[in-house]
Amino acid sequence: MKDFYIEYIIVNKYEQPVRKANFQILVVPDSNAVNSIQDQEVSCSVSGEMHRSKNPFGFEILSIYAGQPFTDFWFKFKARVQVQDINPFVVSPLLPGDEYKQLMALDFQIDNHLFLTSTDLTHLPFGFLDTFPKYSNKLQVFDYLLQLNNYLYRMLEYSPESTDVNTPIEDVLRIRKGVCQDFAHLFISVCRENKIPARYVSGYLDQGAEFLGSGQLHAWVEAYIPELGWVGFDATNNLLADHHYIKIAHGTDYRDCSPIVGVLETLGMQKSTHTVTVTNQ
Repeated sequence: MKDFYIEYIIVNKYEQPVRKANFQILVVPDSNAVNSIQDQEVSCSVSGEMHRSKNPFGFEILSIYAGQPFTDFWFKFKARVQVQDINPFVVSPLLPGDEYKQLMALDFQIDNHLFLTSTDLTHLPFGFLDTFPKYSNKLQVFDYLLQLNNYLYRMLEYSPESTDVNTPIEDVLRIRKGVCQDFAHLFISVCRENKIPARYVSGYLDQGAEFLGSGQLHAWVEAYIPELGWVGFDATNNLLADHHYIKIAHGTDYRDCSPIVGVLETLGMQKSTHTVTVTNQ
């Protein structure tokens, strides 16, 4: 078991005063069989209402309402999280053909339609599927996903600021560069084309291990393997998600897991800075 100390800071500066604001912040680690939050502390610059609720996927959201004008907004979240040591390499009890039959079954596809349906951020352009490793009933699903993880790691160059959170897959494939959400969206798109349920995951990454993408919130993918459940794959680092990964939430794509969204009464531009610190003691 490892103890991680997390600090997440958001600083927003506005060109014109914000008269009213309602923020929803999604940065609290999920409590599950692997993660356990031991301590946490929340503070922010506005004195308005704050309450906790669940988003449609069941993950904790901090909602903050500010009814007084401001030009600067900051939010700080601190926590100590215990993470269980896990071995991410798993062996399916099913033969490849039996896994394939389960994935192709109509009832299974209906039950998992949310993570089998493309979104505008996970839509693979026509004609590109054949450029990626192809899943078939001759392969274990886990082995295929390892191939795909490695392929995307080699295909794309990790390049901060080369894309933004709304960059379509077409552009990522054209420039062959991106950041963690681009690796995740492309992984998801290929999985869904092959009828393997896949979901976008946001979370914290152990900074002491010097992984790519650990300086900010990280993104990886959970794909469904029959009889085994959801298994995490990080194509940015060509790794499986293990005890170095602290999950916050999952969804269909980035937009379900955005760390902060807001409705503001203001004019002009804003500048936003996010700082993440993750230490292991």
